Amino acid sequence: MKPVTLVFCILVFAVLASPAVSAANESVKTTDTIAEPVTQVVTKETTEEPTATHTAARETTVATTVATTEPTKAPVMDVGWATIISTPSGASVAIDGKHAGVTPITGAELSSGTAHKIVITMTGYKTYETSLTVSPGEQTSVDATLEQEATPTPTTTWTTEPTAVKTTAEPTKTESPTKAPTTVATTAEPTATQVGGDIGWYTIHANVDGATASFDSLSSGCTITGGSCTIPYYTTSTPYTTYTVQKSGYTTYTGQVTQWPKAGQTVSLYATLNPSVTYGSIRVNSDPQGAVASLDGITWQYTPCTFDQVTAGNNHVLQLSLSGYQTYTTTVWVSANQNSPVSVTLTKNSPQTGSISVATTPKGADVYIDGQYRGYSPVVVSGLYPGGHTLRMQKAGYDEYMGTVTVSSNQVTKVSWSFSPLPVSVGSLEVTSSPAGASVFLDGNYMGVTPSGDYLDLTSITAGSHSLVLQLAGYNDYSQTIQVTNGGIATVNAAMSASGQSGGTTGQISVSSQPAGAEMFLDNTFRGITPLTLTGVTAGSHTVLLTMTGYTDSSMTVNVAAGQLTPVAMNLAEAPVTPTKSPLGMVPVLTALAGIGLIAAMRRR
Repeated sequence: MKPVTLVFCILVFAVLASPAVSAANESVKTTDTIAEPVTQVVTKETTEEPTATHTAARETTVATTVATTEPTKAPVMDVGWATIISTPSGASVAIDGKHAGVTPITGAELSSGTAHKIVITMTGYKTYETSLTVSPGEQTSVDATLEQEATPTPTTTWTTEPTAVKTTAEPTKTESPTKAPTTVATTAEPTATQVGGDIGWYTIHANVDGATASFDSLSSGCTITGGSCTIPYYTTSTPYTTYTVQKSGYTTYTGQVTQWPKAGQTVSLYATLNPSVTYGSIRVNSDPQGAVASLDGITWQYTPCTFDQVTAGNNHVLQLSLSGYQTYTTTVWVSANQNSPVSVTLTKNSPQTGSISVATTPKGADVYIDGQYRGYSPVVVSGLYPGGHTLRMQKAGYDEYMGTVTVSSNQVTKVSWSFSPLPVSVGSLEVTSSPAGASVFLDGNYMGVTPSGDYLDLTSITAGSHSLVLQLAGYNDYSQTIQVTNGGIATVNAAMSASGQSGGTTGQISVSSQPAGAEMFLDNTFRGITPLTLTGVTAGSHTVLLTMTGYTDSSMTVNVAAGQLTPVAMNLAEAPVTPTKSPLGMVPVLTALAGIGLIAAMRRR
């Protein structure tokens, strides 16, 4: 039995020690895997997302991400992106014959290696055309300065043609127009007839430039420019009864004519155009799924998702964010009663990043990188992946800047820019709101969000009347008709009134973290990726929780005051590296037991 006992002890030692050694090897592999951010990031969102539906979706995402880590990059490298702006802004853009929206346009996705035709048009300006080819993953831009058409003013055109009509009608020879030019040459040639005589004028004032004004059943008319346009009226002609002002995307306005100008007089008529209410939808899908999709800075959902009841005929800005991936921003044009699909393959964050340091003269310019607002100058933007990025800067009263900046790993790329005065052919607008964080719409198009402590600067705006609307959760919409002058700056300080009770019952929280890119939970509900501003937060005490792979969770209790912005800045501490617990700690015990068994066996000899 002694040899048997000895053999038995050796076998026990081998069997028990083998799992411990194997576990130790597995522990080393797990530690190496922690350096891979994708799996860890998605896993954290799965475990901490309180909603069961979202949790299930994220568990699926984890499996997909692990299985398709390499192929994920392929679709991204087949496309590039373009930011398109124009002077003046608000011009229509067509890419390869398809309407893409109005300037400015952010993150227009283009297939790489193919020449794309970009056509920019605007009433009263010559068509701008260019060809654009992007490399895989490239961020590029188009900055179009539109040239005004050298055409006669509407008044000159109308004065020439109706003069003949008046002369032929006066001697009641309307049916003999061939003789009219002879009469015009002898009686209407002097300028005195155009200045006074039997000619008066109608001036039509409207709040939307580019609209067409006409009388009765006339198919032609004048175009509203700078808030008005003028049409001559001949006192001997049939009196007008109605006037119409119309433009695509707006409800047609028809008014009654109750005054008729006498010779040499001008009668003013007024029209207010309201955007026609039509809707479409935006269907959003992302790879991986589970990203936060934010539309116009107002509403958000998890992908895949559909935004319904989206106003048609306007630009909308869609932003997708997911921890561990680069934020994606693009402009979406929505057509009435149609769905606009958006499919995005998100790009993983690079382990090596760089920064851009921006300084401008004068200071206070809005800084956008790849379509995302990153603060106002001077500012240092960090966490940027190596490669080209589109930098756009705006300052009211100055010509905007747009260019491509190359970022290198672990380096700071410095950009210094002195703005030139804005061309006198356009104006600019600066908008702020109390509280901050309101979404700004100009003529129905989303333009951005009012920042805290600064103005949202909008440049290259055509002179005339424009419709301005600000929206903020928990507050009534703020609307105003603004007048922009050539070379001037229009300033709007919007005081948002809270909906419901007087004084409001909600406020805002602006959350930033160091480092940025942390998942933010408000009262255990996931709300987005830092930095971010939450609107419509119920006044009172709330718990803010930040989580990020490789860092210790950080929480803070904040008190939100009604109608006010509460700033929250939190620092995340790196998580201590702790070895994974394994059965390896039992090896000394097992060794001791085996030794005791061996000693006992030898004594029995």
